[in-house]
Amino acid sequence: DDDDTTPPPPPEPTPVTVTEGVFLLNSGNSANYVDGSLTYFGADGSTTPNAFSTANGRSLGLTPNDIITFGQKMYIVVTDENTIEVVDKNTLKSIKQIKTTDLMGTDRGTQPRHITAAGNHVYVSTFRGYVAAIDTVNFEMAAVYQVGSFPEGMAASGNSLYVVNSDYGNGVNPSISIIDLNTGNVTEQNDELIMNPTAIAEANGALYFLDYGKYDNNWNQTDAGVRKVANGEITKVADATMMAVNPTAGLIYTVNAPYSSAGVTITYNVYNTTTGELRTFIDGSGIDSPAAIGVDPVTGSVFIASYRMNADTGYADYAANGYVRVYNADGTFVREDEAGVGPIAFAFNHNTYDVVNE
Repeated sequence: DDDDTTPPPPPEPTPVTVTEGVFLLNSGNSANYVDGSLTYFGADGSTTPNAFSTANGRSLGLTPNDIITFGQKMYIVVTDENTIEVVDKNTLKSIKQIKTTDLMGTDRGTQPRHITAAGNHVYVSTFRGYVAAIDTVNFEMAAVYQVGSFPEGMAASGNSLYVVNSDYGNGVNPSISIIDLNTGNVTEQNDELIMNPTAIAEANGALYFLDYGKYDNNWNQTDAGVRKVANGEITKVADATMMAVNPTAGLIYTVNAPYSSAGVTITYNVYNTTTGELRTFIDGSGIDSPAAIGVDPVTGSVFIASYRMNADTGYADYAANGYVRVYNADGTFVREDEAGVGPIAFAFNHNTYDVVNE
């Protein structure tokens, strides 16, 4: 009998990452003592306002400024409270509130601004000119680095952490700090195109940073844009005052809405980091005054938050709830959702499941 009766091996599971929902951080309005908040948009189309305070019975406080998800946790940086809220991203229950002035000392930990993550650490910048590496298990400070003037956004690439230093828009000493995470050494990059950088991200093997440019005596904004850093050279690739990077697709979505006393035409474009093509993404109809942009690297969906206009003044109402418009990757409008006061940053609730294909 030469029949083979050995059963075939079971199919191997395939890990599939799905988007469970989207977090929107709202900065509130410190001038009017309006605390910040967290809005959650579920994959089922539901909207949960004040999601953090509902889950924890307390407010985030004044001026939340940045948010990321990393593993099963979410980290929220609250500038005016000198805190980092560590949250279970699925239940939204607080795991730990880190006081940056306790962790780093008042001289280094005042006014935390932005956060990123790599390896076993999250990295937080403070306006005092420092970046702290915080262990994601015990939440203790593993290292602290002195960087440039008024650091903002960061991006990890290989064994380096890149930090953009805005110099608070003064234009005297803006720079990009490069932290060697193996040795702790910090070097500075200066260039005439580094004027007032606020955010940085990696895509397609290169770094791209958002620079707010310059302001004249009447606060008219010029030279804002996205710059590319490759092989030590810096080039401008798009006019922009906001950006959202999809590293999976190699696309950078931009909003160009420079502040001007004379008013400007706002544009919404997408830059292809592979081809170098810059094209129109949407015409912006339905968006009153853009406040933030985010892109989901799993679905490709683009989220643009906006202030509502004040009917009395005709200007953006910074003390009222805003809203979010959602688009497919091709620019097709999907829906509009309610936001909180001062929408400022998006983060995505991704989870990975093993799927067996029979």
